[in-house]
Amino acid sequence: MPNINALDACLCIIFLVLSYIIGSIPFGLIIGKKLKGIDIREHGSGNIGSTNAIRVLGKKVGYLVFFCDVLKGMLIIILLKILDATNVWTTPIEFFFYGAAAIIGHSFSIFLEFKGGKAVATSLGVVLILTPIPAVACLIVFGIILLISGYVSLASTGATLTVVITAWILYAIGYQATNFLDYFISSPGLLVASCYTILSSLIILKHTKNYKRLLNGTESSFKKKKEEK
Repeated sequence: MPNINALDACLCIIFLVLSYIIGSIPFGLIIGKKLKGIDIREHGSGNIGSTNAIRVLGKKVGYLVFFCDVLKGMLIIILLKILDATNVWTTPIEFFFYGAAAIIGHSFSIFLEFKGGKAVATSLGVVLILTPIPAVACLIVFGIILLISGYVSLASTGATLTVVITAWILYAIGYQATNFLDYFISSPGLLVASCYTILSSLIILKHTKNYKRLLNGTESSFKKKKEEK
């Protein structure tokens, strides 16, 4: 960790707080009320995330919520990468920590009395902007598991584990980017791979109730809904 002067420390705190606030914005709740007149917390699982939004608000609105939640994890990191590329300011800490602030914001929103969602979509945004290969791999696994089982909780768990496994494989390979195109296949550092592991553990813990419902046979399934129609 390099020595951080007072100005850099202040800027880090400002961007971390800003990322947390952006992550705290409950798009599922806001979009549900504005477009459908529905408080998403009072329907379905009561979760503000995109999965419940798709169930309660419909696919089009639900996908809009998903896009906004993904963007929350990317926004500050994109801004900081632009500042770094233009030599305006280079953050002395890992980009991941700003993404982590957004994830914490989604899970413990300042606008919802520190309650929130499981942060799967916001975590995807962070992984997508930092390490595209694990992000693409997790999306593929998510789609396959969801198609076969119909359970978003299982698909999210499989995708989460895929991020960790892929990140550690890339770390072991150790390839580092030398230009913009190489960025897409560059290996994450030890810190990022370790943080992904911790983050994935937290996401899995947030799904504890889903696992219990899966064991009891009461978990909501998109596949079952299609079969009932």
